[in-house]
Amino acid sequence: MIPEVIHIMEYILYIYLSVSVGYIVLFSAASHFFKQKKYPDAPVLQRFIILVPAYKEDAVIHACVTSVLRQTYPAELYNLIVISDHMRPETNASLRKERISLIELHEKESSKAKALRIAAETITNQTYDYVLILDADNLISPCYLQELNKATSQGIKAIQTHRKAKNMNTDIALLDAAIEEMNNSIFRKGHIRLGFSSALTGSGMAFDFRWFVRNIIHTHSTGEDKELEELLLRQGIHIEYIDTLETLDEKVRQPDALRNQRRRWIASQLFLALKMGRNLPTALAEGNGDYLLKTLQAFIAPRSILLGLIGFFSCILCIFSPVSSIKWWILLILLNGALYLAIPPNMRYKYMSRILRQTPYFVIIMLLNLFHLKGMAQKFNHTQHG
Repeated sequence: MIPEVIHIMEYILYIYLSVSVGYIVLFSAASHFFKQKKYPDAPVLQRFIILVPAYKEDAVIHACVTSVLRQTYPAELYNLIVISDHMRPETNASLRKERISLIELHEKESSKAKALRIAAETITNQTYDYVLILDADNLISPCYLQELNKATSQGIKAIQTHRKAKNMNTDIALLDAAIEEMNNSIFRKGHIRLGFSSALTGSGMAFDFRWFVRNIIHTHSTGEDKELEELLLRQGIHIEYIDTLETLDEKVRQPDALRNQRRRWIASQLFLALKMGRNLPTALAEGNGDYLLKTLQAFIAPRSILLGLIGFFSCILCIFSPVSSIKWWILLILLNGALYLAIPPNMRYKYMSRILRQTPYFVIIMLLNLFHLKGMAQKFNHTQHG
């Protein structure tokens, strides 16, 4: 009786993990057929408000501000607001000398969502067309707003740009950069290619101004980008992805920073899964394909955990039940192949050996993170930059 129960449990787990792997394989393959839309030059120039939440970001905020203020876009058509939270007085003093608005926060409990909500309150009665959200460690090119304007002038209400690593100076940073590009392939290019919305990723995000000020008040977790994504999809608003418009983002350099960051992200995913699960009947009734796909994505296991679990069962069953292990080995091969294809060719050829060296460590810390998730979705955990 006990072996039969174990056998049934193995098959149930296999089916769940197969769905997760199938999702990754499908969208990784689709990403290779992605073609970026070409937006024509826009005769109308949109007005942009750029929000940069900055919690203890003294080391990087000036570089970010400089990259925003050197835009070729007409200066009178965009404004920059830095939301300074617990930054040093001398940093704030130097920022006041720039052509920006500065909001100083001294919150007992800080969060990016709270910073954005407070900033939104200050611009509610102002006239802008789009809101662009950047992180304090981001850098953008001088023609960034000019290119973004081409897309926004087409009436697109939500856009995710290509967030790309600005540093790969340690093996951990390189691994983080590779994971970012996998996400771009699977959850952005792959999604768009098959007619679904792009996933949001925290920065380099542009939203219709009126939509943003009405909806940012509903974000309260550490995964504010995922909450915004859920709100967009629930309202039937498509999220576009511009692969050619790069937002440079600093990758974590140290193992502890990577572990804490990913633990927060797993907790946010679980929080989102529970939230979206409750709205699933409505999405089904309305035929909201974007929302249904996002709900499925929220419930699939992270890729590192897939690698750990599938690899474990492949090896164990190879010893105790060689025939049963075959299906697990096939699943493991499919997963590895899809992840390999999701990494850009230039990164694969140049850095693959270094990425592979760090992968076992990353799988282990992600599995251990599963036991330390309590309260992480509401607990702000700052990633140090600079």
